[in-house]
Amino acid sequence: MPGLERLAARELDDALEGATVLETLKQFDDRTSLLLFTYAGDAADLLDLALFEDVFVLVADRARIGGERAALKTIAGLVTGSGLESAFRTANPIRPGNRKKPTYRVIARKAGDHAYRRTDLRAAVEKAIAERHPDWTFADPARLEVWTQLVGDHLVAGIRLSDESMRQRTYKLANLPASLKPTVARAMALLTKPQDDDVFLDPMCGAGTILIERAHAGRYARLEGGDIDHAAVQAALENVGTRYKPIAIREWDARSLPFADGEISAIASNLPFGKQIGTREGNRTLYPALLDEWTRVLKPGRRMVLLTSEGRLLRSAVKDRPGLAWEQTLPIVVRGLPAEIFVLLRIPDAA
Repeated sequence: MPGLERLAARELDDALEGATVLETLKQFDDRTSLLLFTYAGDAADLLDLALFEDVFVLVADRARIGGERAALKTIAGLVTGSGLESAFRTANPIRPGNRKKPTYRVIARKAGDHAYRRTDLRAAVEKAIAERHPDWTFADPARLEVWTQLVGDHLVAGIRLSDESMRQRTYKLANLPASLKPTVARAMALLTKPQDDDVFLDPMCGAGTILIERAHAGRYARLEGGDIDHAAVQAALENVGTRYKPIAIREWDARSLPFADGEISAIASNLPFGKQIGTREGNRTLYPALLDEWTRVLKPGRRMVLLTSEGRLLRSAVKDRPGLAWEQTLPIVVRGLPAEIFVLLRIPDAA
């Protein structure tokens, strides 16, 4: 996800010994960034990364690819070269299905001006693979997905190791409109700087994604969540099931929470954008009221991490509240909408 590159690079460094980031191609299509890295360990380890939407084994990486139609032949040759066979050997044990008679398909993406269409790019690579590997069978869906991505004049191609469960997770049984992506939810949980004794709160929990991602991020003392929408509470309860104890999910008004002053040690929440949920006019009074209540229940010296597309409104509300200090902001893109993750610090009370 654009905006999470630095956190993703940190996750690589922490989780995989010897992993080294080589390059970041930001905002490939306003919704995706590509992070190129090396890792000499078991490729299956990559499937446990929590801040990545997908992982691939590299087939080709070449800058200064021309935009003229003649470049299609060059691209097809690069994708079907020795890198494809090496990538296949890595992906073959991981991808489910018949290892001796693989099926394949090509996903082509491009950003920038070129004298050919995305469909032309896909067709050129499909034809080259068919000629190079006549024993492979084209199919859709397929066991092997060869992603050919052109960012301006930079070609990056790879075989996908992951599947839908990496970015959608397996716990999401119930979804709601404007439901948060698990990768963004995990980033928000991590930005609270989790501690083993956390009493972690999402006061507007929706389907429970942030709560569940915090549970997977490390030890905690207690998880608390709630929502004013009855359907959201039911969805969160369904997604949580019998796991992640101790946890409580309740129906409430986030402007009036059943907690004592300073009882909560970390807060993360996806605020209403005023589009699918709420209104921009309503947010002008809602945001200040939420900050007042959430600051009250948050322990001094701890963090509140909030996601919104109403950055100007939130900045104004924070500025008017001396109990909060801005720590950092991460611009991101959420389902095509520019948004920001705000990390706020509850200022310790004066002695």
